[in-house]
Amino acid sequence: MPEINDPELGTPRENRVMYAIQQTGSRLIGDQFIASYLIDYIDIAEDSILTKRKNNAGKRNSKHPSSQMEDNIKKLKEIKSEDYHRVNVLAFFSLWSAHESGIENIIAAALGSIQKAAIAAAAKFKSTQYAELPWPWCDQICLEVAQKLDQKAKNDMPESDRGWDIAARLKKIFLWLGVEIEIPTESAASLNEASMVRNVLLHRYGRLGPRDIERAPHLVESDNKAIKITRPRLRQYSDAVRVVNVSIMNGVAKAGWA
Repeated sequence: MPEINDPELGTPRENRVMYAIQQTGSRLIGDQFIASYLIDYIDIAEDSILTKRKNNAGKRNSKHPSSQMEDNIKKLKEIKSEDYHRVNVLAFFSLWSAHESGIENIIAAALGSIQKAAIAAAAKFKSTQYAELPWPWCDQICLEVAQKLDQKAKNDMPESDRGWDIAARLKKIFLWLGVEIEIPTESAASLNEASMVRNVLLHRYGRLGPRDIERAPHLVESDNKAIKITRPRLRQYSDAVRVVNVSIMNGVAKAGWA
């Protein structure tokens, strides 16, 4: 979940790449508890509303009109009847935001502090676009290049995998920069599925299309082909992004960037 204040980390800010990795890890760990907190808040709110309804029975001029209480209770029961799907979706979006932002920030940190990485990245574009800029690049340029590298890697993938295999795309980007990362097969599969789920939730109201079903038939659990984000599924995706972050950290350390 995006915070107002930066987390306190033990890694020095001067070590920009490792600091970005630790910052991402801190946010990913925090995000894995969001659903639990929100569910607890919902249960507390329901108990509070039921208590107020009981205490206000027969009273006039209540600060909490009965119609408002009944509407709140109805909505809470609706959320619970879906096994907290909407809560889990919010937690998933926060998790994926931390993952995507973290990847971009890690790459940007490398481009601003590892000259070999910046030279390798610049080589992926027209010679006049970035290679002629004085190094170290400013933060804005580093982030711009980091974002564009993802599209470059996507275009460099086989057409059948461009929209699916983001784990391979991620490995490709880091390899271009001089870092080899190893993502376990199971975690890579979960990461790819999570990316597809993110797109379906954001762009198609959570309804799976034919190609999505072909990729992940186990996600079809209802006639309207709506994805249900359960706690086990949320935990699966959370584990995958945390494994990826650790894989990047190990690769960076092995490359001598840490």
